[in-house]
Amino acid sequence: MVSRLLSNVLSDFGGRVVHVISTGVLLIFLTRTLGPELYGLLALAISIFATARFFSESGLPRSAARYIAQFKEDDPGTAFRTVLESWKLLAVAAAVVSLALAALSEPVATHLDEPALAPLLVVGSGYVFFYSIHTHHRFVMQGFEAIAASAKVHSLEGACTLVFVVGLVLYDPTPLSAVTGYVLGYAVAAVAGFVVVYRLTTGIDASDSSRGTVRAKILTYNVPMSVTRLSDEVDQELDTVLVGFFTNPTQVAFYTLGKQISQFTRVPAASIGFALSPTYGSEQASGQLEQATEVYQESLSKTLILYVPAVAGILAIADVAIPTIFGEGYADGVLVVRVLALFVLFEALEQISGPALDYLGRARSRAVLKSVTSFGNLGLNLVLIPLYGAAGAAAATVVTFGLYAVCSVAIVYTELPFDPRRVGISLSKVAGISLVMGTSVYGLTDALTGYASLVLGVGVGVAIWLLACHLFGLLDFRRLLVQLRG
Repeated sequence: MVSRLLSNVLSDFGGRVVHVISTGVLLIFLTRTLGPELYGLLALAISIFATARFFSESGLPRSAARYIAQFKEDDPGTAFRTVLESWKLLAVAAAVVSLALAALSEPVATHLDEPALAPLLVVGSGYVFFYSIHTHHRFVMQGFEAIAASAKVHSLEGACTLVFVVGLVLYDPTPLSAVTGYVLGYAVAAVAGFVVVYRLTTGIDASDSSRGTVRAKILTYNVPMSVTRLSDEVDQELDTVLVGFFTNPTQVAFYTLGKQISQFTRVPAASIGFALSPTYGSEQASGQLEQATEVYQESLSKTLILYVPAVAGILAIADVAIPTIFGEGYADGVLVVRVLALFVLFEALEQISGPALDYLGRARSRAVLKSVTSFGNLGLNLVLIPLYGAAGAAAATVVTFGLYAVCSVAIVYTELPFDPRRVGISLSKVAGISLVMGTSVYGLTDALTGYASLVLGVGVGVAIWLLACHLFGLLDFRRLLVQLRG
């Protein structure tokens, strides 16, 4: 089982690495080519697309994945029926929302006092439709534990988006060209995902007698999933829209840059959560909680070992890294990036815990928790953004999302009672390592400038972390190599 799970994690991680490299190159290209103001306008448009996607997806893909994971072994016909019914529901919703976004483009742009937004929203209706279809396919693959196939589609989407966006922006350096490139990239990924899902379900007969029951199950479990998704949108996208409403596109660019950096660093945790979550559900269904508990405890410890030093590293190198990589025009965004450093850790904890709750049947508890913290985030944003701009939005995100992430781990503990003492020992050791590492890196980057400072600082930081983890027994590299070979 360990080899299979590790293989799934590595497969998803590989796909995410390709995707994050593509996204990182694209981020640097767009920030430098468009500049803070135009990039901020693009970021604002993408936040609106993401908000619209809530209404086109709600929690349908995640709800379907849960039941696919539950039925795929003992009742594959019902699992296939789940694929069919959820796809029909999502396709209709995505089409309706996409058309509504195009129709409401002018009123939305007028309300936000950004007339240039209107054409972006019209073209972005295709972004909403194809991205929603692509997301559904990926969660269906997750439910079937076809993690390698999901990773390939994910990496294909990243590569195609990079090619289309860069090509069109080089031809016409405007936000509209970038949005068109995104639409084309997601369209290719949606088609590729459809082919993979078709192959996964070939040869399985879907019983018509289960149609109504399956649809009812999907829609019922979709309710708490939708609450969680809505809360996610408040946390991840509405705050960006509020920054645009209360300030200007440049502040939106600073805030989006900080959020993008956190998305790059969450890749390992996201791979762990995506690959292992279906296993928690299937192990719970078979009554094998001890094995599932051991898997979660190991993933929690390794997440802390990886992400506590990441926070220290971001704090240490942000002052040099941001203007060096993205340009001097983004130097004023360093404070936002530093405030969001803790968000990196909290998001990693949520990535391994939130999906686990869905598959453990605790979606309702997660939804209640998420809605409470998200409304708190909205309230803090309304208070802090007018006073402190993007930095205020960052502070609100860290406080409320941190509470959500810690409580998510606590709820998982009620289902999978791991040993908190062992996790605490790992945390205390890695906190000490991070303090030494962060201090050393900050001293190096403060003494030098430019790319030399950045490369040397990151290299020294990673070396200190690896050596200390080995000396303190936090990472067993020999065992890891054996598992990778096996």
